[in-house]
Amino acid sequence: DAASAQSQFLSSPGSDATLVDVIGLPPPDISGLVDSSTFIAVKILIMMRETVPILRSKIAEMQHKPTALIVDLLGLDAIRLGRELNMLTYAFIPSSARFLAVSIYFPTLEKDVEEEHIVKKKPLAIPGCEPVRFEDTLEPYLDPTDQMYRELVPLSSLPPTADGIIVNTWDGMESKTLKSLQDPNLLGGIARVPVYPIGPLCRPADPSNANHPVLDWLNK
Repeated sequence: DAASAQSQFLSSPGSDATLVDVIGLPPPDISGLVDSSTFIAVKILIMMRETVPILRSKIAEMQHKPTALIVDLLGLDAIRLGRELNMLTYAFIPSSARFLAVSIYFPTLEKDVEEEHIVKKKPLAIPGCEPVRFEDTLEPYLDPTDQMYRELVPLSSLPPTADGIIVNTWDGMESKTLKSLQDPNLLGGIARVPVYPIGPLCRPADPSNANHPVLDWLNK
């Protein structure tokens, strides 16, 4: 949970608890915006969006205002606070440059191109990148009538409105995609802001999962 993750971070080697000020935000009431049938991911996105006014109030109360705001995929709605409160804003993509490329390109698709991919299941061409096979397309992007699609696609257009995009990858891993994201004549024309590869950031492996058959096969 959040409390144990916070405790683990503050007690990790190299961390200085005196440099970190953790402020908890009360959860917003979204009972009027969702029902029992609402997909959990949609609930999280709505909750994060409804938290933005609470975050704005907390920042306004601070004696020393932050000069920069970094938000992850679920918190992209908070990017607008940068302009309101005179902060630099950065979108942090903990996934890959490939995911970033697809997500910011999808909102720009013409309807006929989108139908070619979703209905006719043809590969989706992305400037400067390898095409996306239909089988590899994330499920939320496959049904324009679904609420998850209606939440996610507009959200995907927000990283280019930040001052920069931080992505969990490195040039040796995704050089072609990163080059496209940084080229104004390719995907850089959509990203519009600097893209900073800062990976790899990896989650520590759970020792209890060390004997997985697939890992054993890879280690041979």
